[in-house]
Amino acid sequence: MRRVRHWAAAALAVSVLTAATATATTATAATAPNAATTPTAPTTAAGAAGATSAGARFTPAKLPLEGAILSSGAQLDARTTWAAGFRLTGDNGRLRFAPTVAERVGADGPWRELPLPAADFEGRATAVAGSSARDAWLVGDLDRHTGRILAQHWNGTTWTSTTIEAPPGELNSAYLLGVSAPRPGRAWAVGGASVVTGRTPGPTPGDPPLTETRTTGVIERWDGTAWHRIDAPEIDGNWWLNSVTEIAPDDVWAVGNTSYPDDRPVLLHYDGHDWTRVAAPAFTGLYGEYQSVAAAGPDDVWVVGRAVLTDKDRGHPLVAHYDGRSWSTVAAPEGVAGKLWSVTATPGGMAAVGWDASGEQDQPLGLRLTHGRWETLDLSVPGYVNQSYQAVVAGPGGRLTAVGAGTTPKSSDYQPLVVTGRR
Repeated sequence: MRRVRHWAAAALAVSVLTAATATATTATAATAPNAATTPTAPTTAAGAAGATSAGARFTPAKLPLEGAILSSGAQLDARTTWAAGFRLTGDNGRLRFAPTVAERVGADGPWRELPLPAADFEGRATAVAGSSARDAWLVGDLDRHTGRILAQHWNGTTWTSTTIEAPPGELNSAYLLGVSAPRPGRAWAVGGASVVTGRTPGPTPGDPPLTETRTTGVIERWDGTAWHRIDAPEIDGNWWLNSVTEIAPDDVWAVGNTSYPDDRPVLLHYDGHDWTRVAAPAFTGLYGEYQSVAAAGPDDVWVVGRAVLTDKDRGHPLVAHYDGRSWSTVAAPEGVAGKLWSVTATPGGMAAVGWDASGEQDQPLGLRLTHGRWETLDLSVPGYVNQSYQAVVAGPGGRLTAVGAGTTPKSSDYQPLVVTGRR
């Protein structure tokens, strides 16, 4: 299988990139109650001086998986940790994806692969969440062959396939990229859909017609019986959602971004009745994206992603925080490059992971902020040349588990990675 450079961006954005058009217009941000439109960005001493190295040691796990990319993780209870993603296979130049889920029971228990979430499904599994080891959700792509969007429920022993209420119209692609399910019988899922808006003749006679599409964010809610598509705010151009977290039934946050060349963060809030767009706090850079959102409570919400400082920049960490009154951009450590892909709330702050693609190889990126002080997390695994992390989850006692994938000098095929550390 031919290796795809910078797999993390390519694999998770493949549906988005094929759907997005070359132009997008800036949306007008509707200010939600208690949302600051132009908050100041606090600068801490740690942010100005860089980050110190964390004392935690991260240990790589032995996994029962090969040829897979792990794209999501969840701490379902005090003992149960999940890592989910997709296997990659290729023949005749075609890349195929198939969902996979691994489970660890106990702090130091072995990882085991769960039964296939959907044996006949072809596509990525992108996000997992749940309220317990007997109530978990796995979501992902639209399978072009069956027309089904991945939305599988786990009851502790078996998977059940559920039907997603897709947007109306002809779908070019669709995908769920984030899921939140903190309560039994209730869940939120977000993503995007590329809807065909028209076709034009090919450039020369005999060429197939060119398809015109528009990508919009998708919000789905599970009510205990079925999924229902929920109206999203009107946003101009192409945009989608990457992550969602429910704090309470009337307090839900979702984040994403508009597409190139606008490439601005999208921040949405649900108050129990409607979703509204909240103005994202000002940040330094030409472009910005929100990739992940997590919360410790209604007055402690974290968002991470990427800011692009110049036209040649591959990205720098973008961090924002909500204190219950307003959003503000948090200064990231100086000298740290890369994109933060996932965030989890921790005592006194948060932890986030991603990767730095500015060099020849993808380098792992891990940061932890505790009471205003930044620390770097050494997530590197010996023997791997490319390493990227797409999810981080916090367990009991400050234990962190990061999941992703990497390659070795002997093989360009990506293999799954899981590392676990304790403060």
